[in-house]
Formats: sequence, C-alpha cells, structure tokens
Amino acid sequence: MTPALATDESGLLARHLRRMRVSWAVFIVTAPLVAVGGFLMPHLTTDVGSPLIVTGLVLAMSFWVAVTADREARLRLDRVKRAFAVHAEVSRLLRDHWIVLLMVLLRLELIVLGGLVVAAWGVGPWIGLWFVLAGVLLMARAWPTENKSQALIERARELLP
Repeated sequence: MTPALATDESGLLARHLRRMRVSWAVFIVTAPLVAVGGFLMPHLTTDVGSPLIVTGLVLAMSFWVAVTADREARLRLDRVKRAFAVHAEVSRLLRDHWIVLLMVLLRLELIVLGGLVVAAWGVGPWIGLWFVLAGVLLMARAWPTENKSQALIERARELLP
C-alpha cells in the first residue's frame, strides 16, 4: 500500500467514524426523550387486552429483537464483505458498514420505543423505563470504534481474489 493511499484511507476512515458516531448519537438521544415521554403521557387503554398482556407482548418483541440483532448484523456484514471482494472499493465498504449500523440501531430502537408502549398501554412508566434502559445498553454495545472498522476492512481484504 502506498503512503498516499494509506493517507486517503485514513481520511475515509475518520469521516466514516464521524458519520457513524453522529448516527449513533441521534439514536441514543431518543432514549431520554422516550423515557420522559413515558412519564408525562397519560395511561391509555387498548382493545388488545390488559396492561399485563401489552407488556408481555412488548417483552416478547424486545427479547426477539435483542436475540436476533447480533446475528442479523453479522449476516449483513458478511454480505458487505463478499460484495467488497467483487468491487474492492473501501469507500463503498465503509458506506455499507454504516448502513448495517443504521439497521442495527433501528432494530434496537424498537426496544426503546417498546418502553413508551409499556408506559402508555402497559403496566406503567417505571417498567417502561427498564425497556428504554435495555435498549440503550444494547445500543451502547454498537458504539462505532476505529478497531471495529479496521477489522472489517482487513477481513474484507482477505476475501479479495
């Protein structure tokens, strides 16, 4: 690798990390808003069933999202790496990596929003707050780091012909 290419790639990586971290922060900022909203909004009724049933449904959905988020991200990243083996463009690889992060964050945001559902239609805001916290903790694991991005580039390059 030439020094000019290494410098160019370093700039790409820095921009990539900045974009990923801003995206991550946007999703994280919704959590306190949802938590406060859960305490401020009135408790509503639903035809689905009792508040306990609503909470159970949200719990099942949250559990499913939490269990499948990592697996789904790995599958998407494998596809991104295989695509890189064809096009060999680092900028495209990093863009696809960002899209994978957005998909993961969207899935985890469902858990956070589940907290709002539990606060409004379920057993109340204090239990809803636990859903919000669970979503935030899972999102915290998705914090973009330079090491993760560099590892993706290295593993993708191993697939080049």
